[in-house]
Amino acid sequence: MRFKKLNLKNFRNFSDIEILLDNKNVIFGMNDMGKTNFLYAIRFLLDKDIRKNGFTRSDYHKNNTENKIEILLELDISDFDESDDTKKIVSEARGVRKSLNSDIFFIKLEAEYNEEEMIGEPLLFWGDDRENLIEMSSNGISFAIDRIFKVIYINPLIDLDSLFIKNKRLLLDERCSPEGDKEIIGEITKLTDKVNENIGKMQLVRSLQSDITDEYNLLRSEEVEIQMKSEMAIKGFFSDIVPYIKKNNDDNYYPTSGDGRRKMLAYSIFNLLNKRLYSDSHIVVYLIEEPENSLHRAMQLSLSHQFFSNESYKYCFISTHSTDILYEMDNAMLLRIYSKEKIVCSSFMYKLPDSFKSDKKKLNREFCNALFAERVLLIEGPSEKVLFEKVMNEINSNFELDGGYILQVNGTYFSTYFKALNGLNITTIVKTDNDLRVKKGQPNKYEVLGINRCNKLIEGKMLPEINIDIELNGKNKVANNKIKKERLKEEKRKLYKENEMLIKEFSDKNIFLSEIDLENDLVKVIGERIAEVLGIELEEAVSYLQNSKLYNMVELVEELNEDDCKKIYESELFKCLKELNNE
Repeated sequence: MRFKKLNLKNFRNFSDIEILLDNKNVIFGMNDMGKTNFLYAIRFLLDKDIRKNGFTRSDYHKNNTENKIEILLELDISDFDESDDTKKIVSEARGVRKSLNSDIFFIKLEAEYNEEEMIGEPLLFWGDDRENLIEMSSNGISFAIDRIFKVIYINPLIDLDSLFIKNKRLLLDERCSPEGDKEIIGEITKLTDKVNENIGKMQLVRSLQSDITDEYNLLRSEEVEIQMKSEMAIKGFFSDIVPYIKKNNDDNYYPTSGDGRRKMLAYSIFNLLNKRLYSDSHIVVYLIEEPENSLHRAMQLSLSHQFFSNESYKYCFISTHSTDILYEMDNAMLLRIYSKEKIVCSSFMYKLPDSFKSDKKKLNREFCNALFAERVLLIEGPSEKVLFEKVMNEINSNFELDGGYILQVNGTYFSTYFKALNGLNITTIVKTDNDLRVKKGQPNKYEVLGINRCNKLIEGKMLPEINIDIELNGKNKVANNKIKKERLKEEKRKLYKENEMLIKEFSDKNIFLSEIDLENDLVKVIGERIAEVLGIELEEAVSYLQNSKLYNMVELVEELNEDDCKKIYESELFKCLKELNNE
């Protein structure tokens, strides 16, 4: 079984949206955008404990109770032969499927508002024909779907004590006790009876019983007396069991204090309940809201590993603001909720190619920081990052607070980041060099690397390799290196001019290709200032910046003033910065 799609109409801050899903879903966005409401839509559909209360007026979009709430979940059940979960759905839904060969199944909730009762009563429907779904049978507050799905909702402020007390009887079910335990239970029962009897004999307790009985009879004359009973005897001998921490090779017991430890223990209890009670009989869906709360980074990374590796979280929806929760992310649907004027959702399936698996953590760490931005500038290396951050901080020191982010990527990963960010409707800007790369073993044949990098981003036609004949000057390596550099620069200018229309198409899509490279662009804009700051001749500026690139760029950037940064920012060669600043 696979979650495929969710449609919401007239529910809370969602007017009418359709969002793609998968079995692992990460929900992110700014505060007050609707992440919790999105989770509640799934809870209303699949969790009877939420659904039984019905809908209030405020659950209807802009309090518009003339239109009904609609929540429609689309499932892919094409894996019937392999999936026990799919078999649970098909078995429970027998008789409502019009085509036994259909790979799609729908579950729908509708709720019309009753003005007299002041409540929206939910009705559920299901089937494989979206336009002609069949009303679902119910028994009191339970619908047939509740025999299939079990929702485990974990809120950010999860209370360990309440969770343990609520589920203590399920975790410590005396009916499951082995024979040896039953003998011990009998002995404990005798002991508690004796304790209760002795407590009742205490003069302090008997006096209290007598005094309270007299006061009670003054208020209401009845043939009764008030008795004090031991909690142990009334509630059972498991009533006072609480979890403690015991370290290895340490005889002391430590209370489960500390928000982080208590939260991790709460997750352990949820997982245990899942394994013991629900995993065989139900499809368990985790809805986890901002799990990073109260957890330091190491614990967040530990949870990340669990969410994206542990089979317990096979079906989950996680809302988060933390990049560390996404550290181990792979094969997850990213759901972005955004827009202050009109709540909109975008989704993108984040799945790393097998060739990138070894770099997964590195990729996730960089990529996840960008997920929470409105506009992202993709650049090649650290020298660009140093320069652009300096310029942006001079022009608008709050550019990150205003939604901008500069993301340094390896050229190999441009496409991976670009597709993901665009898929989430995050404005994505690219600044890259007009690179040429010699083919291995063919010294006169070059790949048009820079232009084709941009072509790949717009899914354009790749340019063929080109031949470049370079006449070298004998065995003089210094001279030959200079000749080669000048010849390649000449060829890059030629390519740039020949593909003028293509370069414009790139620019229209926020992909900015240098005629040659960053250093040549920079020298064109503030060349004399660079020579002055670095104490070199103007004609040496490009080669100086390209030698020990990061070190020399840092040396330059430290001396750039506000006027220098404004010249760079206003130049057409660095139009990417204005786009980043949303101008």
